[in-house]
Amino acid sequence: MSPPQENLKSVFDRFQHVDGSVTSIENFGSGHINDTYKVTLLINGKDHHGQEKCYILQRINHEVFTRPVDVMDNIRRVTQHLAQKIRARGGDVSRETLTLIPANKDEEAPFVLQDQEDNYWRLYDFISGAKAFEIGEVSNSDNIEGGNPFFEAAAAFARFQRDVADLPPPRLHETIPGFGDSSLRFRQFQEELNRDAKGRAIDCQKEIQFCLSREQDTTLLSNLLKEGRIPERTTHYDTKINNVLLEDETGRGLCVIDLDTVMPGLAIYDFGDCVRAATALAAEDETDLTKVGISMETFRSLAAGYLSVARDFLTPIEVDHLAFAARIVTLTIGLRFLTDHLAGDVYFKTTRENHNLDRARTQLKMVAEMEAEMDKMKAIVEELRACR
Repeated sequence: MSPPQENLKSVFDRFQHVDGSVTSIENFGSGHINDTYKVTLLINGKDHHGQEKCYILQRINHEVFTRPVDVMDNIRRVTQHLAQKIRARGGDVSRETLTLIPANKDEEAPFVLQDQEDNYWRLYDFISGAKAFEIGEVSNSDNIEGGNPFFEAAAAFARFQRDVADLPPPRLHETIPGFGDSSLRFRQFQEELNRDAKGRAIDCQKEIQFCLSREQDTTLLSNLLKEGRIPERTTHYDTKINNVLLEDETGRGLCVIDLDTVMPGLAIYDFGDCVRAATALAAEDETDLTKVGISMETFRSLAAGYLSVARDFLTPIEVDHLAFAARIVTLTIGLRFLTDHLAGDVYFKTTRENHNLDRARTQLKMVAEMEAEMDKMKAIVEELRACR
């Protein structure tokens, strides 16, 4: 339930926004974790007659992000570094990265505040003339004012990775330890399978055996990291295409948003997660597995967009494993859904019986499809890595 308007305005006024009168506060976006509001302000002063200014006010879900101050410290450092990079190349800082609005000087933290109910809040400038598109709203045949949305979103994620590659020390906070570690997710799956607290394992033996037979795959990337063969990088960790704003006028990928999970990780995990989400032919919880599969056309668009930028900073071994990353990230998400099903649905919200099992089955079916198409996926990457 949304807080009363007067409460939202009270929180808003604890930030250093421009002087003006609030004309509306509305629910905004389609996010499932944080509560997001668009605040519209009529600016005071004779030089701004009738001029409006908009902001994005967010209540951070501190049950998911249990260290909200660390989350905000990561976001502050990353957005300030991005602003320097964008300014140096003559870009528009106000549109090409998120801009945090400071809290009032008497608040404890500079960019996040806590209310009387222990909720945590932040405020961003609103970026106009751009929109985030949901999966299903766009296809490869869509040209949003000229740009292929999958190409543009993937290129935007690659630019984000490139621009934060030289983020100065110290290392970002690992706000969710092991978030993208497939080997850790497999161990958690094994522990829950051995426990079988809800007696559910008997009804999903096919899915269990599918995962158990791929244990070795889950250690490959973490081993490459431990051996120093691929580098740790600043990672977005939530690279769905709806986390890129596409500019209305040009269709280009303008700004990467939703930075809550920015932390140390693997760049190719981001590519893999983007592929997992964008190439899916069916909903994440589809029960008819004959509808589940991947779009190779979309994979090509994503790979082309990503490598148009990333080929200049990824190592050869990272590029070699791009197609594999798509498969292992999809398997990892399937493991998480199956683990939660075995545990009794304690993490992911469910709306029906076996909801998490249905989700796991769609991911595992996609893994099987990717395995069947792996040679083609690798060939596409090889073709595109050499393009200029």
